[in-house]
Amino acid sequence: MNIETQFNLIAEEYDMNRKKFIPCFDDYYENVTGFITSNIPAPKRILDLGAGTGLLSYYWYKQCPESEYVLVDIADEMLNIARKRFKGLDNVSFHISDYSKGLPEGDFDAIISALSIHHLENANKEDLFAKIYDKLPDGGLFVNYDQFCAGQ
Repeated sequence: MNIETQFNLIAEEYDMNRKKFIPCFDDYYENVTGFITSNIPAPKRILDLGAGTGLLSYYWYKQCPESEYVLVDIADEMLNIARKRFKGLDNVSFHISDYSKGLPEGDFDAIISALSIHHLENANKEDLFAKIYDKLPDGGLFVNYDQFCAGQ
């Protein structure tokens, strides 16, 4: 079963399960996002990679409600949950795509991701990081709320 199918199958329970598996989930997202956003100018355009149900973008939106948000995920059922979360907001858009193969058009002041990039193979991560770098202007910000192994 591919990753798209797996995430489409668990979309409805995803938010609840994430909070079970990550201790202090709300504090982590709230505090890290609050710290970052209080130390930078409000980004005009934010890209959320592997946005899923929009949880991370939700925390950023609470801090930067005027920013434009582009949520990208491979699983359309996950983005359907995000569409409900941001219903009625004109500054949030949704793109069903595999971000490891390419990023949406235009530049972004901030690119964020949570618990998604670790699914990629190391070579794909290196390629993605180069693409992210190319999308950010001088002073742009990339924040990866994720788990990783720093050693070889």
